[in-house]
Amino acid sequence: MKKILFTALVTLGLLAIQSHQTRAVAAPGAAGFPEVVEGDKLRFGNMIVELFGIRAPRTGMICRAGSIEFQCGAAATQALTRIIENYAVKCQQVSDVQLFPMLTECTMGRSDLNRLLLRAGWALVDMASCDSNPTCPTYLRDQAFAKENRKGMWMGNPPHELVALAAKPTAREIQTEDDATNRDKDTKDAGTQQHFFKSPFGIDLAADLKRANEPDRTLLSFLDPTS
Repeated sequence: MKKILFTALVTLGLLAIQSHQTRAVAAPGAAGFPEVVEGDKLRFGNMIVELFGIRAPRTGMICRAGSIEFQCGAAATQALTRIIENYAVKCQQVSDVQLFPMLTECTMGRSDLNRLLLRAGWALVDMASCDSNPTCPTYLRDQAFAKENRKGMWMGNPPHELVALAAKPTAREIQTEDDATNRDKDTKDAGTQQHFFKSPFGIDLAADLKRANEPDRTLLSFLDPTS
């Protein structure tokens, strides 16, 4: 009996340690009933999270369906509001880098929130994240479904600004961005050097050494009455 009790206590202790370690390494995130900020952003209290892997139209973007124009960003925000209405949402951070808003993958129960938005036609797949996102092929099929069935933005054409945001940058665009970053860095470094050389705190080592070796005239005046 004592052996059984001892074994049970050890097992419970190991389970407690494992549970503590699991909580310690769990990725940060949020859960609850969030407020919709934009078509791909949610607010949990003071925390804003962004859905990783998709791009929804921003506020002010215009969708066109034939001769009809409408506020695409507002429509996407409204669509996300309807999707999550009265449902608890759980979001988990996908990047170790602390960003604002936090990049997350969000679910409602077992449903991927990104997939619901894509199939409803109110988001595009973020092609820039496809290389690091194993769910990307599924997302592309969901986007194709919405396009074929003319849902959401696909009633007409998505905003060209959104298409540009969701597109994977070309090698030339990446190189151009790197060149611009390097130019900014060089300009900043040059400005720092120029400021240093124009500093009012100039140092003349030769003059300082000469002054240090000069005799103290005050002391000499006491020793030499003629001075």
